[in-house]
Amino acid sequence: MTPLRLARDIATGAPIDRDTRRARLLAARRYAINSVPRRGILSGHWDAGTVVGAFRDGKAG
Repeated sequence: MTPLRLARDIATGAPIDRDTRRARLLAARRYAINSVPRRGILSGHWDAGTVVGAFRDGKAG
């Protein structure tokens, strides 16, 4: 698995920003494995939804 500091956006191929990396890590840590796959969170498949979005801009849900 690619380290998040080197990860690229799956849609654009651009490097992901620091806030998105942090949101992915927090979301993957919070959600149980059975409800949302952690690998999907870390790879960026949940970036547009509420799973990762809840942890952006200082929001913690």
